[in-house]
Amino acid sequence: MKRKLLYIFYIFLSAAVISSAAQPPNRLLAAGDKPLKRFNAGEREKKLFKALGIKSFNCYEYEVGLGGSRQAAKLLHSNHYGGDANLKYTIHYDAEGRSAVKDTYYYDGAGNKIAKIIKNARGATQSKWLFKHDGSNNIIRMTLFGETNEIRGRWTFKYDKEANLIEIIESDGDDDIFNRSVSVYSKNKIFETNYNAENGIDNKRVYTLDGGGKKIEAVHYDQAGAEKIKTYFKYDTAENLIENAAYYPDGGLSFKFTHKYDKENMLIEKTSFDKSGKPDKIYIYTYEK
Repeated sequence: MKRKLLYIFYIFLSAAVISSAAQPPNRLLAAGDKPLKRFNAGEREKKLFKALGIKSFNCYEYEVGLGGSRQAAKLLHSNHYGGDANLKYTIHYDAEGRSAVKDTYYYDGAGNKIAKIIKNARGATQSKWLFKHDGSNNIIRMTLFGETNEIRGRWTFKYDKEANLIEIIESDGDDDIFNRSVSVYSKNKIFETNYNAENGIDNKRVYTLDGGGKKIEAVHYDQAGAEKIKTYFKYDTAENLIENAAYYPDGGLSFKFTHKYDKENMLIEKTSFDKSGKPDKIYIYTYEK
């Protein structure tokens, strides 16, 4: 259950950069360092959607290796937005193209997301997320509830005065801590350490940022400090992510994605590659204004 909760959390916050250090640091920046420029991909996308008047988009998938074609692409999900560019709801579709799951989002007057309700095709609630924010609109608590309204997990977040995330504590429904992440920032690096339920080091990550605050490299280390995987991120001149690929220490490919955009910087195609480096699946994005 704890590992499952951890997986759910990282899927939900896949863009988050978190943690390092044996104990929570008293300050975020090393002596003499200047605060890093922060890059928020979510906010950038929201501004773009609002400027272009995006009402919704559909994501389709087809498998290259099985001889699939764009005409045979299946609909995976569709996102629908309000006039403020806040995501109102997402519909996930099954293999036959039928609506299977619907995620509905709720916001406060400041535009902060305060709830996400997940329902199945029959309209029954499967789970829900509740979010609490501080006076600076940072998420400070996230709670996951199951279908019978039982608490399945809690996440608390701490920030420094620059609003950089410096600690995440993850606990189960009984408030037993099963993971803690701590971050230290120094120049263009973020040093993250993840601790297990016994407060022992589980793994470490080091992120390298470019001058605009975007991740250009992420290195994952095991408990003993040995490198497990290294991920690279490439961008175009408009700051669009065009490739992210991860490699093992022996040079073998773990995963790779490439991204294509239209002239308005909207993502229109994403390709995944298998471990041999051949295209595997292609995802197509279409938009409604």
